Amino acid sequence: MAKSPRTVLITGATDGVGKALAHQYRERGDRLILVGRRPPAELDPKLYTAQTYCRADLLWPDWTQIVKQFFYSHSIDRLDLLIHNAALGFYGPVASQPPASIRELMTVNLQAPIALTHTLLPWLLPAHGTVAFIGSVAARLPCPQFAVYGATKTALEGFTRSLRVELQGRVTVQMIHPGPIRTGMHARTNSPVPAARIERFPSAEHVARQIVRAIDRRNGLVTLGWGNQMIAFGGRHASWLVDRLAARWLP
Repeated sequence: MAKSPRTVLITGATDGVGKALAHQYRERGDRLILVGRRPPAELDPKLYTAQTYCRADLLWPDWTQIVKQFFYSHSIDRLDLLIHNAALGFYGPVASQPPASIRELMTVNLQAPIALTHTLLPWLLPAHGTVAFIGSVAARLPCPQFAVYGATKTALEGFTRSLRVELQGRVTVQMIHPGPIRTGMHARTNSPVPAARIERFPSAEHVARQIVRAIDRRNGLVTLGWGNQMIAFGGRHASWLVDRLAARWLP
């Protein structure tokens, strides 16, 4: 007997890794719910349709209710997979980061995934679904010039650990940490990383494939790639050394 299509929701689904994930799950035949802030007119109408695209900016105060209403209006009664992919970044010392930027990072990177998980648990629990939080290897490292971003990813990992224990397998809870990715985030954060180095980072499509495999394996905590795994191990077990090395990278 053929398996029924799963229902998959992806935030930050209009660009980068989120868009690549949308293409991969569509190829699998899954039913997509794609959440993003861009107007539909700017998007591929073959992928982002009235049935698949829910426009909601994670900074809007009522955005979770917009998503919830999308479920009701499209008669969606279960959610098999929720992927929290949306994120913001900022490069620069904390002292020069505008207060509004700090609030936005805290909202999009930490508060939004917690709020949406809370909102959609009534759809996840009947499906014995999966919630996958896309973090960053930065959660395991000191992040000078990216301090608030790193803090949000570290806090998100703490939330997933507690939620995993709380739900006791009724919903699978995963934390997936990629390393640097070749996306537009570097330009948006004014990162000083040279373009030639960014070109050596893995593509969004490559990382999306790694994420899909990690979700299929259902492990609770995953760091993608052996190099990132070594860095994360050092950040946790040799913090004194990693902190000194990080200090050398300061401008």
